Amino acid sequence: MDTRTGSRPCAMCAAGLRGGTAYLVDGVRRGRRRRGTTRFTRLLICETCYERGSPDPDTGLTRAVSARRTKTAEWWALAGRGPALPPQLCLAGCGLTVVRGAEVLMRGVTCSAACRTSLTRTRNGGRGSGRPCGACGTLVTAGRADSAYCGAACRQKAYRRRVADRTPTMAPAPNPTSTPAPELLAALVPFVDGTTLGISQTLYKTLYRVHIAHLRGHDPAEHIAKLTSLNPDRIKIPDTADGRRLRTSLRALRPAQNPHPQP
Repeated sequence: MDTRTGSRPCAMCAAGLRGGTAYLVDGVRRGRRRRGTTRFTRLLICETCYERGSPDPDTGLTRAVSARRTKTAEWWALAGRGPALPPQLCLAGCGLTVVRGAEVLMRGVTCSAACRTSLTRTRNGGRGSGRPCGACGTLVTAGRADSAYCGAACRQKAYRRRVADRTPTMAPAPNPTSTPAPELLAALVPFVDGTTLGISQTLYKTLYRVHIAHLRGHDPAEHIAKLTSLNPDRIKIPDTADGRRLRTSLRALRPAQNPHPQP
């Protein structure tokens, strides 16, 4: 059922609003929701619920929060800053009489977001944009003022045309650093198979990932880049024949940082 023409219920007591005066208020929907996802909205409530929660007309004191809260909704003020406007019919033509605040930035009186959207779409009179259709070239003489196509068929045709005109992307050029050097592959074996110990945990994990990626035929560029960022002269490597061989292979990965590597 279309909520703009059917029986609209009060957000607080669920009573029908047709035939009476509805009040547009700022509030929030309550109920089951994830923490941090509460979204403020505008609610439409009946005159009874508004008078129960509005400030006392004699003293001007604010009512208790319980007067404006139920299990499904909570409101706190009339929508729109300024005094309340006299009851006016919704401009979208849904038949409801609405009361809201006299705020200049609120254009016209509408009862809901659905009516606001309907009013925006009909302001042009359904005459369309008057521009040539993006698919067939005929003038768009029906629909919204920003319509680019004369119908759903032309919109789908234009989409298929765009997909067909897309050129396939070229494969990126191979990264020369993505292939491990043979010296590095030979030097890391004693440290990843458990034969030689004494290297740092960070270096061990990176060497192991390079080794496994090479065996499986995967691209080890990410792990090679990690090795390049390590300083081979400061990282923990044992002073053995295997250690000196590994340190030399790591120095070879960063020639720019080490133009004159130590022996």
